[in-house]
Amino acid sequence: MATKKRLLASAPVRLRRMYIDCRYGQLHLATAYPASGGFDEAAPIVFLHAEDGTGADFNRCAVLLGTDRSVYAPDLPGNGGSDAPNGRLSVANLALAIVDLLEQLRLKRVDLVGSGRGALVAYELAATRPQEVRRLVIAGTQQPATAIAQPMLQVSSDPARILEEPAEGLAGEIRAFLDRV
Repeated sequence: MATKKRLLASAPVRLRRMYIDCRYGQLHLATAYPASGGFDEAAPIVFLHAEDGTGADFNRCAVLLGTDRSVYAPDLPGNGGSDAPNGRLSVANLALAIVDLLEQLRLKRVDLVGSGRGALVAYELAATRPQEVRRLVIAGTQQPATAIAQPMLQVSSDPARILEEPAEGLAGEIRAFLDRV
């Protein structure tokens, strides 16, 4: 069984695209799954991008982390391939769009990786839905509006690091934190 898991973990991970419905229209997202199909895996990861970014900002990390867990990288409403809402959404409303994503995909407990404004959305979700957020990884100087109970790792004070750093190093840092017991 251990040999089979190693073989599956070494299989190449492919990114896939999909759309889900949320209260603000359709959300576009990139996904990466383990070769096992996502069953019997570690907690799924949801990446949340910075202000003018898209879920594609995380493609390199998604492929590396998708070997043993499902990875979801949505374009927040009004960004990338997602529908634009009427007017600019608050962080709380962006978090509600992600709640819709979690419910549609039937994800019970996730790890969040947020960069820039995505970090604020991650904090909002951690504060308002603590039972669904296991751990946080943050890139940026944003601070939570209220105290959060979840373990957190700040990978950088610069949200652009996720775009500039070699993906192997960043993915390794994220994996080491998320895999801690």
